[in-house]
Amino acid sequence: MKKILLSSTFLLAFLAANASWAECWIIPKSQCPHAELSGRNLAGADMHGAHLLEGDLTKSDFSKANLKEANIYHGKLMGGNFTEADMTDITLYNADLTGANLTGANLTRAKLKGANLSEVNLTDTNLTDAEIDGAKFNKAVFCRTTMPNGIVNSGANCPAKKSARVDQAEATENAINGCMIQPRTVCMNAALAEANLGSANLSGAQLYMGNLAQANLFKANLGKANLTEANLARANLTRANLSQANLTEANLNKATLRGAQLERANLTGAILLNADLTDADLTGANIADATLTGATLCNTVMPNGTVNNSSCMPEKKLEPVAEPVKTEPAASEIKPVKPAAKAKTRSK
Repeated sequence: MKKILLSSTFLLAFLAANASWAECWIIPKSQCPHAELSGRNLAGADMHGAHLLEGDLTKSDFSKANLKEANIYHGKLMGGNFTEADMTDITLYNADLTGANLTGANLTRAKLKGANLSEVNLTDTNLTDAEIDGAKFNKAVFCRTTMPNGIVNSGANCPAKKSARVDQAEATENAINGCMIQPRTVCMNAALAEANLGSANLSGAQLYMGNLAQANLFKANLGKANLTEANLARANLTRANLSQANLTEANLNKATLRGAQLERANLTGAILLNADLTDADLTGANIADATLTGATLCNTVMPNGTVNNSSCMPEKKLEPVAEPVKTEPAASEIKPVKPAAKAKTRSK
């Protein structure tokens, strides 16, 4: 009887000390909204299909855990360890994963709309068919990361893998630093500085925070591309197609945009310091909070359809050069011409 009482007392004490564990069963399909699991060691745990809406998993260890089809909508996963975790079909809408480690994690078909993945380690992470609309990848580490479209994305400082396997993207001629140069490519934080991309077709490309400083994008097709917070300083975008492109807070300092098509582009908060917008078309573009100080505006079609010629250089009119007028010399200046002397003949 005493053993039973002692066991009961111990169990109650354990549950009291771990109230959040008692409230949230660490089992498949657990129903535990607002779960308090911060700092927990749940390595290898099986919580597939669990409902952890708005749960707090801050700095928890879920390495090699099964979170397949789990719902952590609006959850807090900051600094969590999800190394090699199975997160297939997981729902992470508007979740905060800042600083989380997702090395080797499987996020196939993961729902990441509006999620914050800033400073996340995505080395060897599988994001095939994942929904990433509106997701933030500020300073995220991309290294052999399989993007939603199946393309492998590797950043500039991606260390070589221990195996001798050569990534398909790196072996493809159309790839630059692991970024496929093709329509709808997904290359967050792309390392494309000074790249020669003249006439490249990157329509619909996801180049969020990409580094394209001083890149040659002459006549490139970037229509509907996502270039949010991208670095395009001093880039050559002459006659490039940027219609409906998202250039929110992009850096276009001293970029050349002569004849560029920017119809209905989103330039909210973009930096266009000293940019050349001669002959550019900004019809319907959103330039709210954009910085245009020092920008060249000449024959530039503004968002409201008016033509801005404020920076056009006035043409210098060449004055006709007067031809010298031929004048007849004055009579006093005319010197008489002496008759030629007759040759003397000898007499015989």
